[in-house]
Amino acid sequence: MDYFTTKRNSTIFISLLAILTALTTVTTIMFTIPFPSTQGYFNLGDAFVMLSGFLLGPVGGFIAGGVGSATADLIVAPVYAPVTFVTKGCEGMVMGWFSYRTKKKARISAWDLLGVILASIVMLLGYLLGEVLFLGYVWEAAMLELITINSIQVIVGSIVTITVGPAARAFLRTVVSEGPANATDEMDAHSSNGDAND
Repeated sequence: MDYFTTKRNSTIFISLLAILTALTTVTTIMFTIPFPSTQGYFNLGDAFVMLSGFLLGPVGGFIAGGVGSATADLIVAPVYAPVTFVTKGCEGMVMGWFSYRTKKKARISAWDLLGVILASIVMLLGYLLGEVLFLGYVWEAAMLELITINSIQVIVGSIVTITVGPAARAFLRTVVSEGPANATDEMDAHSSNGDAND
């Protein structure tokens, strides 16, 4: 959390946390496909679960991922809310724990890729074990959901995070470290350099 240590930057962190938590909820419920045998459902919320960790670190990733996703479940599938809070929270936390080891990088790093892979595994295993051990679904049904729905969710989330995350992180860290004015100047300078190179 070294990028959010001052009072102004803490305010930025809280604001982003609220926005990303809300976006996680909205993205989760805006497009759903039910999976009848387990009452689960396909959604696109993993994109913002991973992005939250990617941008805000482990604490922000856990809160936005866990609270945002569990809130959506309370609306769509309430029985899943506790499992979702823990699973999606840990998914965002793992993503954040690894991505925060990448300092001021505008490109994807080995830490980022490791975070995406491990966060995906946490999500898949979390729901598999949660459905079998806590919700009482049979192993075959839970495994079928993992293969047909959950695996696609984390693949989509991983692609979005790898594609959008680095540029968003570079801009955010510039804003937090140097202030909005300097961030705008730096972006304009990069744009000018790019035009000159073209």
